[in-house]
Amino acid sequence: DAQAAVVIVGTVTMLAGAWIGTSKDDIKKVLAGSTMSQIGYMMMAAGLGPVGYAFAIFHLLTHGFFKANMFLGAGSVMHGMHDDVNMRHYGGLRKYMRYTHWTFFAGYLAIIGVPGFAGWFSKDSIIDAAFHHNLLVGICAMLGAGVTAFYMTRLMFMTFWGQKRWQAGVHPHESPKAMTIPLMVLAVLSLVGGL
Repeated sequence: DAQAAVVIVGTVTMLAGAWIGTSKDDIKKVLAGSTMSQIGYMMMAAGLGPVGYAFAIFHLLTHGFFKANMFLGAGSVMHGMHDDVNMRHYGGLRKYMRYTHWTFFAGYLAIIGVPGFAGWFSKDSIIDAAFHHNLLVGICAMLGAGVTAFYMTRLMFMTFWGQKRWQAGVHPHESPKAMTIPLMVLAVLSLVGGL
């Protein structure tokens, strides 16, 4: 009964966090909803039994790499955009913030579970364990992964791709090395951290 309760709470948390991520325009709030969703994955995995415990801790580790990468990347974007957090005021930043774009892109590929990136190793293991535990839980885990891919792709398009939508007087620029070097380290960990 206790395991079932943990799985239910984890699954609801995962889906609620993902839903929040789809509906925010503040880059930090999208990432905060995403963090809530990924913690839901970890809790759901912990409720799946002994194999799930290991996957929960594994996802905690890999998530730390790519989410730290993306939160620092969001800070870099805010720095370059004069502390504006509204993604509706971004767009086309990949040309002006190349290091931030490419490092954030590595975190993006990791969180959506592209094979070979850190998130794929841990999240795919959780989804597989969820399907072995219960079909409905497995379907919910897959749904959460799909919604994650949606809101993170939305974030990438609104922030780095597409047309620029900057406010008057804003001149985007890359962050100093004190930010870009840690971003590069975290981007590498977002790639190889699952190995």
